[in-house]
Amino acid sequence: MAQQFEQTVTVYLQTNITQAGETEQFDFTLPGRLIMVNDMLYLRYVEDDNGTPTPVTFKLTSSEDITLTRSGDNGLRLHFLDGQAVTTSYRTPYGTMSIEVATAQLNVRLNDDLSAGRIAVDYELMAGKSLIGDYQIRLQFAV
Repeated sequence: MAQQFEQTVTVYLQTNITQAGETEQFDFTLPGRLIMVNDMLYLRYVEDDNGTPTPVTFKLTSSEDITLTRSGDNGLRLHFLDGQAVTTSYRTPYGTMSIEVATAQLNVRLNDDLSAGRIAVDYELMAGKSLIGDYQIRLQFAV
């Protein structure tokens, strides 16, 4: 029998993006859902991407293995493995491109009762040999 759990949470998200020596910071507070099916934990919320609702899902396989999926026009699936690089694809209106996600740091802390948690990810995105940018995600959720 599948173990299931679902609850409403508030998501606090801060993203820092450094590209070509310039850093931008984005801060969001959004309603979300925390869902457990079997041993997989999913955190789902919807971002406003320039007026377009964009569903976002964090899939926590383990404290060292997280997948971030952004649906919408620019489909993106980033696989974060602590200390490793993973090749993935990024769908844009101009076509699909191959990118590499190099995770420098991945830190996950969850309360035992899943009433709150934190995810911190530092990573680089590369297209071929070219650095797209350095990224930091700082996400907290709470009931």
